[in-house]
Amino acid sequence: MRCGVIPLLPLCLLTGTTARGFGGHVEMPFDFLHNQIVLRAIVNGKGPYSFILDTGTRATTIALHLAESLHLPLGTRTPESKGIGSRRNIGRQTICDELRIGGLIARNLPVAVLDLSGVSAVMGRRLDGVLGFDFLEKRIIQIDYPLRRIRSYEVSPFSPPVRPAASARRYAFPMRFLNAWILPVIENCYVNGTKVPVTVDTGASLGLILFPEAIRRLGFEQLAKDGIPLRAAGYLGTAQLTKGWVRSVVLGTIDLQAIEVAYARKGYGEAENFEQRGGNLGNAVLQDFILTLDYVNREVVLESAGDE
Repeated sequence: MRCGVIPLLPLCLLTGTTARGFGGHVEMPFDFLHNQIVLRAIVNGKGPYSFILDTGTRATTIALHLAESLHLPLGTRTPESKGIGSRRNIGRQTICDELRIGGLIARNLPVAVLDLSGVSAVMGRRLDGVLGFDFLEKRIIQIDYPLRRIRSYEVSPFSPPVRPAASARRYAFPMRFLNAWILPVIENCYVNGTKVPVTVDTGASLGLILFPEAIRRLGFEQLAKDGIPLRAAGYLGTAQLTKGWVRSVVLGTIDLQAIEVAYARKGYGEAENFEQRGGNLGNAVLQDFILTLDYVNREVVLESAGDE
């Protein structure tokens, strides 16, 4: 989880979390709290616990307090986390016998154990875990933000073909990753007419975040300086941002027109290569869409609700 407006995620009890299987897919509701996708998780038969869905977290993560309460054995250290903040947060590895999210089940799943107390303290609520890329990578996941539903398909809902035709309300593009990142990249993103590649991130509660080099290339230094101050919380601490507006954002064939953006000032995105990744697109923008992440066929589809 690299970015989130504070408070980010309160502990919640979801309603109606029984999954339904029909037509080759499983469907379950989620709560959308402070622009975070919150799911009810059952871990080793106990729970429910509050997990957020974060496509940018490589390993599914369990909070240290939960691992201790479940008496999970802690193994070797995990690589250092990347993202928002500047402090170190080195986790441990363990095995989750069973992780159940509605009708989705993973058994013998290696997970990271991290101290999430810093994030929880900033949020003012407890975070129990993060559902990451390793849980999603062999699935076809559709996040219906307007209806607050997540669907897992056996085959692409657009088959055939797996990539539907583009329109003013739908943009489909190949799922490509940068270097060690596991966030899909929208290469054809334009901010005020300038191409700015951005990543799609369901773990970010803000909308479009522009990184320092993108701010410089776009000539937004003064706008960033004069913007409304924000803070964002992550595994490694907090970052400083400001809030403002840009007159035009286009995602492939979808014209968002003028939207609110966040300018990363300190603690986030300083080392990013502008040609590869100039920003990050989070839930404040995605919440108006249905997002399909087809990890099987390596396709991404972003469509407005009601698109046929």
